[in-house]
Amino acid sequence: MYLIAGVSGKTGAAAATALLEKGHPVRVLVRSEEKGRPWREKGVEVAVASLDDVAGLTSALTGVNGAYLLVPPDLAAADFMGRGRRFLGAMSEALGTARVPHVVFLSSIGAQLAKGTGPVVILHEGEKRLSGLRDTRATFIRAAYFMENIGSLVSVARSQGVLPCLFDPNHRIAMIATADIGRTAAQALLEPPVHNRVIELEALRESSYADAAHILAKLLGRPVEAVRVPHEGVIPTLVQSGFSEHVAGLFQEMAHALDTGTMKFHNGDARHVRGPTTLESVLAKLV
Repeated sequence: MYLIAGVSGKTGAAAATALLEKGHPVRVLVRSEEKGRPWREKGVEVAVASLDDVAGLTSALTGVNGAYLLVPPDLAAADFMGRGRRFLGAMSEALGTARVPHVVFLSSIGAQLAKGTGPVVILHEGEKRLSGLRDTRATFIRAAYFMENIGSLVSVARSQGVLPCLFDPNHRIAMIATADIGRTAAQALLEPPVHNRVIELEALRESSYADAAHILAKLLGRPVEAVRVPHEGVIPTLVQSGFSEHVAGLFQEMAHALDTGTMKFHNGDARHVRGPTTLESVLAKLV
């Protein structure tokens, strides 16, 4: 039995589906019975608890061979780091109490760095915290920039012919589709390591926002230009989109890290994996 969190989102849903297709029993973690209903209808065991609920999470983790966990995002959080530490504390305590033999944790490119990467810093802390568990081996999936992040901008591209970008739109960066993250997580659960390990995950080739604009122009049948948001305009733009000012500042820092190449894979002893899904196919589904 494997516990999968994040099934209301894309990576968890992909991980659970991949395991089910291989015939493995799955227990999904959701925050409400309503969110669990589609999975229960598929015959999947459902546990209702939040990832910061120690008692509920411990119960959900009891008896599983492995678990896929993540820090759920909240772009409007007033204290992003404090919130993240609360989730990490609950996960660590619950994993230890339930004595789960293996956890797969969704991390990020750049998580080897202790500072300068904006919201990714909480994942650096997560890796350190989960690495210290006595009875649990950890697999950290350091995923590249989500291709689906561009999806939230499709309406702007369609209506205005502009694809806003927080960093140099011509700078190609490592990207990955969320479906490939989920499938990689599922496979990692089926291949528990002897020691803690890191998987660096990206697509077959790097892409830029300019590349994405070119793809969207074809899909939408109109010109689309990737345009950089000026540095001083990043925080106001994100706040207008629903980010808290605190989180907007963290994303401004991450954009700078992407611009300068600070956020990159560490290599070392990490296993490097490339997902097959292309940016073209992801954007085609989002248009």
